Amino acid sequence: MTMTSRFAATSISSAALLLGAAPVLAADTVIVTVPSITTTAPIEPPGTLPNRALLRSGAFTLAAAYVPSLVVAIESEHPADQQLYAPIVGPWFDLASRGECRGDCSGETVNKVLLVTDGVFQGLGALQIIASFVMPETRTVALPNSDGSPAVAFSVTPAHLGHGANGVLAVGSF
Repeated sequence: MTMTSRFAATSISSAALLLGAAPVLAADTVIVTVPSITTTAPIEPPGTLPNRALLRSGAFTLAAAYVPSLVVAIESEHPADQQLYAPIVGPWFDLASRGECRGDCSGETVNKVLLVTDGVFQGLGALQIIASFVMPETRTVALPNSDGSPAVAFSVTPAHLGHGANGVLAVGSF
């Protein structure tokens, strides 16, 4: 029995149970049995993946901001620029330890602005990488019919049902 036919059989039997339901009084005991389905492969793989788009953009942002810092740390003779070897915090340590300018200070303001910009972008890249694990990727699972159209498309969300009652709402097409 294919996965689609098993799912259809379960859906039909569940609908028959719901349509044939009678009103129940509070003192009545109700026993509902639902046939179990065994599948050979899970519909959705186990585990949670990080948000790949956010992870890629964070890695790109961090690398694009760190590579120029690394070049400056290697090439510069200024002692404070050695702090730039440290990713994310290096520009801020460099900015804090620059001290007073002696001699030609024509480019020092530009250097400080570039350090702040570099520190902000390295920090944003690191935050994107962390956020990719905090906000995992969402996936939609569609079970196809034999003609290729989706057999079931629904979403489940928390719902407020009135007068302090909360529950779950499933909306979709079956």
